[in-house]
Amino acid sequence: MSLLQLQEPNRRVFQWRSISTWPLFMLAFRPLFLLAASLSVVSISVWTLILTGNISWHAPYPATFWHVHEMLFGVVAAVVAGFLLTAAKNWTQQQTLNGKALLLLCCVWLAARLSFFINDLGLTFTLGLQMLFWLLVIINLSHVIITAQSRHNRVFIFITALLCSCNALFLILLRSQDYQLVSDIAQSSLMAYLLLIGVVGGRVIPFFIARGTNTPQAPRSLRLDRSIFIVALAALPSFLWQMKGAPHFILSTVLAILALLHLKRACDWFNRKLIKVPLLWSLYLSYLTVALGLLLLAYSNSWASEHVKSHLHLVAITGMGLMILAMMSRVTLGHTGRALETGFVTTVAYSCIATSGLLRALLGHFISPHLSWLLSALIWVLGFALFLYTYAPMLLQKRIDGHVG
Repeated sequence: MSLLQLQEPNRRVFQWRSISTWPLFMLAFRPLFLLAASLSVVSISVWTLILTGNISWHAPYPATFWHVHEMLFGVVAAVVAGFLLTAAKNWTQQQTLNGKALLLLCCVWLAARLSFFINDLGLTFTLGLQMLFWLLVIINLSHVIITAQSRHNRVFIFITALLCSCNALFLILLRSQDYQLVSDIAQSSLMAYLLLIGVVGGRVIPFFIARGTNTPQAPRSLRLDRSIFIVALAALPSFLWQMKGAPHFILSTVLAILALLHLKRACDWFNRKLIKVPLLWSLYLSYLTVALGLLLLAYSNSWASEHVKSHLHLVAITGMGLMILAMMSRVTLGHTGRALETGFVTTVAYSCIATSGLLRALLGHFISPHLSWLLSALIWVLGFALFLYTYAPMLLQKRIDGHVG
């Protein structure tokens, strides 16, 4: 599932009136990565101002749920859509959303972000926009995968539909003000994203490590892959079962098993040479953090419930957030015809996101939790701002090798 550089000759002459000739709308990763990184900076900055009392929140539901939704179904959803639609073109050799259709997808996504701040519209309008966004992605992804008979990639249609369902449940329950259930759905949604990480990571990370270190690729265990998928799938409803009265040890056991399976995989992949390559250590560290964060979450769920949210943030920030940043930078470099090499600024960006999760999860044990949240947020904003500084020009410009993409 490697993201190979496209080799199609570039016969498109840039014309203002023809959106399909704009570099920004030639492939989905370009505008969606740009939008996701921008929202990451803006939304966390706004969240910080809300936490410090510099901005008042007037919606009829807690601002926390806006923050959760925008990170899970704004930032991460855009990255997932950009990645899958770009990768699907490589898998199937068929054109995915581009030009006007891609512009429409981005406008729908952006309208959903703005709809939260137009009080007269309400969450029903936001729900409609979010569903339209997901459906556009699912329909196009399904079309190219099924048409090309790419059977081993049909799992991504299922996972994307699952994420769409989680998003719908989140907004429906938020509208009905069932906040406890909304919180549980948010946690289940995080597990759904980890399901995707388990599949994608299992395919690409060992390949990237082998290629980046010039060493043989670690053998793939189909049994381990299937076990991770099944256990991750079981983790989704486990949060809801616990809320309905199931013993805590059920969810904790599922999380612990999933953590150990990911940890086994991470140990199989380890290569000392990856430590010297930022594109590799960032991916590996993020995946390892997912495993360790799930292990901590299994512990806190049964014996230290006051730390559950902190450990969830470790998985979400250093685990998922760092992987997002590493994958966005790698895809951007590869699909704009550049060498897979990062500079000092990108390394600092990776370090910021890795540190942000650790501060959010652990620093609160030693200083004021509120202060640890603010420090974590500021470092997160810096990390994604550095990404934008480095990669926004690449996303906006043509491929340097003259090919389309």
